[in-house]
Amino acid sequence: MKRIVLLFTLFISITAFAKDLSNDVTMVSYEQAWIDHEGTLALKNNTNEEIRNVVFLITYLDMSGKELDYEEFSEFVSIAPGMTKKINIPAYEHSRFYHYYKSKGDGENPAFKINFQLKDYNVPNEELSGSDDSDYYGSYNDTRSNSESDTFTSGFFIMMIIILLVAISVSVGLFVLVALMAQRRHRNVVLWVLLSILASPLLMIIILLIIGDDPAAIENNNGWK
Repeated sequence: MKRIVLLFTLFISITAFAKDLSNDVTMVSYEQAWIDHEGTLALKNNTNEEIRNVVFLITYLDMSGKELDYEEFSEFVSIAPGMTKKINIPAYEHSRFYHYYKSKGDGENPAFKINFQLKDYNVPNEELSGSDDSDYYGSYNDTRSNSESDTFTSGFFIMMIIILLVAISVSVGLFVLVALMAQRRHRNVVLWVLLSILASPLLMIIILLIIGDDPAAIENNNGWK
């Protein structure tokens, strides 16, 4: 009789700690628009204990239910009892502008559905970090970082070109202004432009404002009238 009670107690203990992979963690929602680089998965912890580190299988289906592809994912995550947590995974067929059928599409791009299957949870960090999926994510993040870096470099280069063109335009405008001021004050235009090149057009503008018209040139012009 004692053996039966002991076996029954052991069975209850094992049952209490056993994982129910069909219900312990379930997918609440999935989002992936046609322009998204990542899909967003909402997972709910249906147990009374905190769940960490999940491994799950995503099966991609067309709108008729035919299987297109599948992928296994390993995620470092912490989900409190009864709570929902959102995680990101690489978007399915992003280069071909696929979108989840409940998310935004442009009316022409193909839609898909998914099936979520929990494979394991509370996996030790060491096992999770050593998986091939972790290497995949590392490569994915490196690629995205390189792309963002290239975009930043291109934007910086374009900005520098714009600044250079503006600087050249302002400089040419100052030289033109010196020439016009010299002409209106009856002074040698070529001479003052050369002085602007040797010194500074701003300095020549200030000097022309101070000295004003050339009296000798004005008298000569009046003598010819």
